Amino acid sequence: MNELPTSPLERQLIAILAANREDSFATQRQRSIHVKEACRIVEAKFGLQKLANLGAKHVAAVVETWKAAHADKRVLENKLADLRWLVRKVGKANLMPRSNKDLGIQPAPRHTRAGKIVPPEKFESIVKSVQHPVIVAQIRLARAFGMRFEETALFRPNVDIQDDRVRIARGPKGGKSRFVMIRTRDQLIAIKAAKAVAVGGRGLIPEHFRTLKAFGDWVYAQLRAIGIGRSTDVVFHDLRRTYAVERVRQLVAAGRDPEAAADLVSRELGHHRREILEWYLGEGDLPVGGDALVVPIAEEWDEIRSELM
Repeated sequence: MNELPTSPLERQLIAILAANREDSFATQRQRSIHVKEACRIVEAKFGLQKLANLGAKHVAAVVETWKAAHADKRVLENKLADLRWLVRKVGKANLMPRSNKDLGIQPAPRHTRAGKIVPPEKFESIVKSVQHPVIVAQIRLARAFGMRFEETALFRPNVDIQDDRVRIARGPKGGKSRFVMIRTRDQLIAIKAAKAVAVGGRGLIPEHFRTLKAFGDWVYAQLRAIGIGRSTDVVFHDLRRTYAVERVRQLVAAGRDPEAAADLVSRELGHHRREILEWYLGEGDLPVGGDALVVPIAEEWDEIRSELM
């Protein structure tokens, strides 16, 4: 039998967790463990009774305790991500810097597939090979808006398309929704494909799939059948990576400072730390010149929208 929470801080934390059930059950469970541990640290050290009184010294104590306890940087990164989630939920996001480097923590080494993108010719070949319109819509959304698999599956065109932008609200890691502006014909084609197969509040998941996992297993089996998988060194997430690489290149080519471009694309991808973008970009993905960013002029925009939407 689960024990009832015994401290005011733990009761407040449980209420916050119950009201914010974004992400998978596994992610929620891990987050719960980490933020409860953080609260126990500040309770023991400072006797804190209200999360509303959470301050910089409390957060610093948690960070230093975890830094001392965890040689594995990946574990530390995951805990700090959940701590960022908590301070956002209590309205104190400024207590945590966006970058772990500002906390004296260098990124953990990882196999990132940096620079692995799907060029236009390869992408169109994939689209032609896919037999199901739902999967076509998903891969178009992933490449056109930088969405993760779960975000494409749960995308609701009737709710999430807001005039000249798309809101990505269901499925993002950390539970924080984000917006991506609609700028290109490819994005409108992706929206049209999604509208054609969407099932109300379910998003793109057909009604006969009872769970997201069951749907995902089916989709990935279909993709493997046409040669999309780790065995062929092309994975679904490479479509999101392609968006990141192309968007950064476009912004820099249009005159945006590379640092500012990286900040903007990090936000469009739903990351709170710009250094995560480095896991997507390969060597040479921050050019200093090239073609200008293509945005339809006003007279073309209405024509494109009426044609595709």
